[in-house]
Amino acid sequence: MAELGIGEVLDLDQLHKMLEDFSEATGLATVAVDTRGIPVTPACAFTDFCQMMRTDPMRDKLCHGCDAHGGLQSLIEGSPQAYRCHSGLVDFSVPVTDGDKYVGAILCGQVRVPEAEQPDFLTSSSGWRKDGELVRLYDEVPTSNLRRIAAAAKTLLGLSQGIDGIRTRPRTSTEPPASPPSLPLLTLVPYHRPEGEEGPRPAVPADAPEGYPVLREAMDAEDLATAYAETSRLLDDAYAKPGDVRDHISSLEDVVLAVTRDCAPRLAAHLSQVVQRQRDRRTASANRYQSQLYFERLLGMILDEIVRSRPHRRRDLRDLLNEIARHPNRALSLTEAAAATHWSPGHLSKLFKSVTGYTFVSYVTAWRISRAQLMLASTQMPVQKIAAELDFNQVNYFSRVFRAHTGVSPSEYRRQFSSRDGRPAGVSLPTHHHPLLRA
Repeated sequence: MAELGIGEVLDLDQLHKMLEDFSEATGLATVAVDTRGIPVTPACAFTDFCQMMRTDPMRDKLCHGCDAHGGLQSLIEGSPQAYRCHSGLVDFSVPVTDGDKYVGAILCGQVRVPEAEQPDFLTSSSGWRKDGELVRLYDEVPTSNLRRIAAAAKTLLGLSQGIDGIRTRPRTSTEPPASPPSLPLLTLVPYHRPEGEEGPRPAVPADAPEGYPVLREAMDAEDLATAYAETSRLLDDAYAKPGDVRDHISSLEDVVLAVTRDCAPRLAAHLSQVVQRQRDRRTASANRYQSQLYFERLLGMILDEIVRSRPHRRRDLRDLLNEIARHPNRALSLTEAAAATHWSPGHLSKLFKSVTGYTFVSYVTAWRISRAQLMLASTQMPVQKIAAELDFNQVNYFSRVFRAHTGVSPSEYRRQFSSRDGRPAGVSLPTHHHPLLRA
């Protein structure tokens, strides 16, 4: 069944009227957004500063990213959370759910508070202070304090809890997927310049090579799952093309290096050396599976540098999803994940399904089976060893799970899909099509 958005769950006209009344009573700006942070209602009482901010496409995208991430952070914490957006103003958000599914959020705020009361930045601050008009408008933004903001958040939370009156359809409960899920795209936060780094983000060149836009956006958003899937697709194409596969892999390396220069410039020189050493010893029989591992290692290095360059970012569900993507051979349990994230297993389970649409176990299993498909199609590794590599205790259990996901046994899959050159014919990592929180 197709995912329902906030506009299919709530009467947006009625929601807008409710937000207008709230803004009129409190003087605070409000807007409802979808899971990507994109407004679904007209803005209410927006400050002149924020209106001008959003006229610039790149700054508007930063605003969408903060709005998306603010809604998610409130969902994670279980209550409205005050935070500083990329421009330095204080906002808070109230998540909107349909049953156990996160569909959007109500954003409120756009105020300044005394320095002693400043909450943490939700993301890195953006470089806008060289624009004199924005500085002037920022100085005109009304001031408040955290006590008033907390009172407003409590009021808005109460209104949102009575939101059933403007629903267009009854609440739903999410049923487990009838078939194994494809992994969701979970792009939480767009690109943010590190503090002190000014200027707009470079636009994607019109002649950008294939894969560059998707990889750059995924790495900016700290989304390894999407980056891995795009790399897998490009590698499939490289192994399918005529000619020397080494040339095609080198072209993909050039794309990754270009992304590095844009997203993690301090890493660029070192990564270039890593790539050159790999090129020097690459043979014409480069294995498809080993190539996948190699590019995943490069992308992991880029992500680590990006995270280091964002000291104000908060740890959140992105980190868990990236950990799962980095270790598709690991049978990570919900209990282990909960301990790592410092959430209770029950809270993490509900949050994980609300954001991704899938249970924690089905998500992790999908990664393991996807890796099994690649190993079966690209290597001659025995099925029993593949099962052990992917943390399955018994090969019979691995075969049952694999058949449940693919419809065939591991041995049958290998016969059907492996090819002479080691390329997984018709096989790639799971498609990332879920729209949640794409900034």
